Amino acid sequence: MLTYDEAKQKIIRGGLDVFREKGAKFTMDDLAKKIGMSKKTIYVIFRDKEAVLVHMVDYVFNEIQAEEEQVLEDKSLPTIEKFRKVLGAMPENYSSYDFTKVYLMKDRFPKAYARMNERLEDGWEITFNTLQKGIDEGVFRPVNFTVFKLIYSAAVERFLNSPELDRDHVDYMDALNQLVDMLIDGIVVK
Repeated sequence: MLTYDEAKQKIIRGGLDVFREKGAKFTMDDLAKKIGMSKKTIYVIFRDKEAVLVHMVDYVFNEIQAEEEQVLEDKSLPTIEKFRKVLGAMPENYSSYDFTKVYLMKDRFPKAYARMNERLEDGWEITFNTLQKGIDEGVFRPVNFTVFKLIYSAAVERFLNSPELDRDHVDYMDALNQLVDMLIDGIVVK
């Protein structure tokens, strides 16, 4: 018998699995079938599908933060590579997700969508500390951190909130990596 916390984690991870397969259009029946748990048990832990989605958002962002912290602990990486990896941080097990359809949650699941936007706004300490370290080392020129954050977060928000990447068959991770490369290296041929 699973504890409450174990059941909650199983539901969240199962939700991520069905999200990978069906996007936000997955049903609670899909989730129950995927994890071998009754819908009734799921509803004891989560009020509704949107509550599951909100917890999934937090789970993914917590994993991204853990990935960033792992990058910082890697003593073999120079600061510029740490910064590149922090900006493009996505745990390996999420690389196959199609994040280009997240914008579909905006109208149907506004709380989950709002939580995603909150998490995009928070947690900049690691990024700013790494950027400052690069400035101190002379590998980055001084930049306004607010402007940098606005540029990066606006681009990521646009990736998540519009159909263009999906329409043009651009993978989210490829788009994120290109964004990071452009922010760090610019577009000038060297």
